[in-house]
Amino acid sequence: MSIETTPASSPDPEFERLVAGLTNTADSPLLQKTADTPVNRPDLLGDTPLTPEWVRTSAGWRTRAAVGKVNSTRAFRRWVRRQSTEHGHTAQLFRGMRRTFLWIQGTEGVQVATARREVQQAQADYKTAKWGHDKRLIPGKEKEKRRVAMEKAFAGSVTAMTKYKTAQKDARTRRGVRGALAAAAIVVPEGAGIYLIGGTGGVIATGSALLAFALIGRRTMGGEVYNDRDAKIGNGDRMTDDMIDRAFRDAGIIRGDQAVIFRSPVIQDGKAWLAHIEVTGGVEVADVQKKTGPLASALGIPRHQMDIRHEGREDHLSLWVSMTDPFGRTITNPLIGTIDKVNAWRDGLPLGFDKRGSIILATISDYSLLVGGTTRSGKGMAVANILVGAMLDPRIRVRLFDGKGTGEYVGIAPALDTFVRRNPERLRDFLKVLVAELERRTEILVDLGVSKATEELLEELGGVELLIVDELATYTVKGGLNGQYAEEIVELLAQTAAVGAAVGIILVLATQHPKVDVIPSRLRGNCNGRWSMRVESATASNTILGDGVAGDGYDASDIKNSKSTRGRGWLTTPDTGFIEARSLFVDVEGGDLRKAAKAGMALRQAIGRLPQHCPDPIEDQLKADTGISMVAGGPTGKGTAVQAEAEPTILDHIVKAVTATGRGEATRGEVFAYLATVDERYERGGSESDAQYGSRAGKLLSADLDAAEVDLKAVKVSTADGGEGRGFKLAALHAAL
Repeated sequence: MSIETTPASSPDPEFERLVAGLTNTADSPLLQKTADTPVNRPDLLGDTPLTPEWVRTSAGWRTRAAVGKVNSTRAFRRWVRRQSTEHGHTAQLFRGMRRTFLWIQGTEGVQVATARREVQQAQADYKTAKWGHDKRLIPGKEKEKRRVAMEKAFAGSVTAMTKYKTAQKDARTRRGVRGALAAAAIVVPEGAGIYLIGGTGGVIATGSALLAFALIGRRTMGGEVYNDRDAKIGNGDRMTDDMIDRAFRDAGIIRGDQAVIFRSPVIQDGKAWLAHIEVTGGVEVADVQKKTGPLASALGIPRHQMDIRHEGREDHLSLWVSMTDPFGRTITNPLIGTIDKVNAWRDGLPLGFDKRGSIILATISDYSLLVGGTTRSGKGMAVANILVGAMLDPRIRVRLFDGKGTGEYVGIAPALDTFVRRNPERLRDFLKVLVAELERRTEILVDLGVSKATEELLEELGGVELLIVDELATYTVKGGLNGQYAEEIVELLAQTAAVGAAVGIILVLATQHPKVDVIPSRLRGNCNGRWSMRVESATASNTILGDGVAGDGYDASDIKNSKSTRGRGWLTTPDTGFIEARSLFVDVEGGDLRKAAKAGMALRQAIGRLPQHCPDPIEDQLKADTGISMVAGGPTGKGTAVQAEAEPTILDHIVKAVTATGRGEATRGEVFAYLATVDERYERGGSESDAQYGSRAGKLLSADLDAAEVDLKAVKVSTADGGEGRGFKLAALHAAL
């Protein structure tokens, strides 16, 4: 295995020529603001650097130190647990001492025992022969024969004894030599340590001797050696080559002669492990990704703590494993608080972050987005992120139809080119005009001889139209509110989603009811961007992400129902493919949307595109058709498509004051008293006398009537107690109206 190193510090003209122009330094404020935040970027050179990201920042070193502390604590705990087993260091030490003693004793004891046994046998033979010889009444010839046997047995006994003594001497010599060597290995370093360093040297030498004994006793009596083949990352163990190889085999990814080849060392990248791998034997990255569940189980972690990515060749991948939950934190949208414009068409808008902490960008250019999830799953946060970014690109006209009908978006209504709450009929009317706008833009592209909009053509087309429909079920369910418009709305949305992106018309559709009757296939099929937050079933997940994808491991129903998982889900776009992501955080209650809206209004005012203060072909046409424009929330500013009540005039107030008396007439004092309740200018001052107040209020009333161009004079009227005074009669007021 060869490992590429980073280029030398000396200039390399050929290298510089090859990479010239490959770098893309965007001028987007997004990239300027998020310089410390990792952003998804392709590896243009096809290289994978061996230097982890954490070494480049002080925060990375602090994180690494924290990780080192945790790993040290876990390693100590594993060491403590190991001590009670036969692999413990105490057990190893005593095994080593015993094995050293056995080595010193050697195998000579067998030879000595054999010689001793021969001596015992020879002496027994001699005693038997002597007893037979010493018997009386034995013929002379037999006597001689037995004497010879006795002498022979005696000679054998002497020979055996000599051999025994020789074996004993040889054993003592050999044992002495081995014992001297063993003692020297201990005494010499001990003496040298004490002589050279003192007591500290003696301690070091003693520790070295004990370590040597532990190494000698490393193997158990059964021959096993302690290793980490059963170690798992979930238990706090470090990721190693052996662990990955074992996990791939346990998960059934590789078998037999198939192997895992490491293209780089296993490195620790912050709070995660990272390895660049090649899998042999015809195994592809897709095969590994399908085994994510078993592989995570073999490593002892939840599957969402592991990320497998394709790297160039079909058998090259990067395996990233987090030591903690990568989605157990929140990341605030980096655009919060900025007032600079962004380029949503070219650079995209920050939408969420992936397992590795990289910001995911969604371009508002060539695809529509479908977002689904149950209540409180984080679906609304995805919409909020899109709104924050869209506000900061003044070329985007933001049209928002809120099917929930809450006041969530009322505060940003002045920045919206269209804002309507819970009104399917108005959405139907709007989509008809939008489809006509789509046709107009298509004809412009036909005249230019191009197939789709480019950034250079945006101004000629009229900018980007971004239609956000929050809670699609309000508009597409036939049995729902005003369901008679559902079929027509679905067809118009499907038609817009099919070809709208090509002419700069983008849809963002969100629903908490991911069902087929809410998102028909003809509509879902035209949304190339899809994001499924937590849902109740695999069927609901497939409704958003596509038929059968839950079986491939992309199942949003597996996400747990808890606050810590809000915003988590499976995201697929033409830019990212299928990835697990969590939405960025936008503090809606804290005013983050209002801040973005305020910045967006300033940017639009600077180029003459502020809602209500610029031509808007779509809303102008709807006003001509319906009599009502829903720019900035319509006449009421709250997204309600009704005519606002006219502001009462001074004459209206006088009529109400006279009517309230029940006499058909009222004195000037009674009129002044009523006007004081609706206009603070008519309130009586604490130091004013009756004459002063009457004079001031009379002059004020005359001025208001003149401003309203009403010719009304005070006449003689009856007072409440039957007297007479100056005032106004109801008949004269009606005549003036």
